[in-house]
Amino acid sequence: MSGFLGGLFADQTGPMDIEIWMEPFAGGAGAGLALLAAGRVPEVWLVDQNPALSAMWRAMCDQGEELAARVAATVPNLAVWHEAKAVLQASEAGEQLEDLDLGLAAFLVNRCSRSGIVNSRVGPIGGKHQDGRWTVASRFNAAELAERIRRVHRFAQQGQLRFGEGDAIAHIADLNDSGIGDELLLFVDPPYLREGNRLYANGMTAADHQALADTLNTCQTPWLLTYDNEPLVPDRLYPDCRVLAYEIPNTANQQRVAWEYAVLSDNLRIDNDPQLLRRGDAVWLRSEADLRAQTWPRRAA
Repeated sequence: MSGFLGGLFADQTGPMDIEIWMEPFAGGAGAGLALLAAGRVPEVWLVDQNPALSAMWRAMCDQGEELAARVAATVPNLAVWHEAKAVLQASEAGEQLEDLDLGLAAFLVNRCSRSGIVNSRVGPIGGKHQDGRWTVASRFNAAELAERIRRVHRFAQQGQLRFGEGDAIAHIADLNDSGIGDELLLFVDPPYLREGNRLYANGMTAADHQALADTLNTCQTPWLLTYDNEPLVPDRLYPDCRVLAYEIPNTANQQRVAWEYAVLSDNLRIDNDPQLLRRGDAVWLRSEADLRAQTWPRRAA
């Protein structure tokens, strides 16, 4: 999706030049880092509420060389994975840890766990016996990962990447009175409605999803939101927004095509025939013309 997102960023106009790409649900920030690496955006701001992930981002930004060296020296095995998980458990129990130690643990758990979720509830790739095709080392190329960390560190030291720990909804709400909202494009990728609490360390309740919708629907900064294809998204949370449905090829267990939704703010400029991914269709579930005509079908409340 990075090609589409880069073009989207370039197409935005306003009273001020759009210069900042902001992800208030950062996670691994794959989109923002790809756009920075490709030179498609000049600056990326990230926010995350997960303390372990936050420590990882701060360590990459502020102590990138030290973190990269520790990752490069790591030979992942089940004992290393258990040690990293124990560090996360200590943090979740309230122990105050150095960013470098907690950040390394978060990085290792992410790369060596089945789901990639950064919390102490996850299981290792390959299971407890490590006797199959996949092991905790399957996604761990130490030299390559260390270089990724150094790249993030360089972005931060050059002023191209900023990270702040905190609540995504609060950060979005603050933009209206910040004086810089006209200079940003928001890419909002929250935990999904259907399986978000299973797939993310910090899930969201129904009230949280509604609070996010209320905040975005009054946000003056242009934004793009991605969600799973739940009817609640177009029908109740964003009934007055353009919604684009797009295909996500999925071959994890069996070849199939899944659909997701992209919701667009009123002031977001976008091609009328967008192609979000290199493969897969994209169709308007509710277009600008539908909004003008007010003719789209509504489900019963």
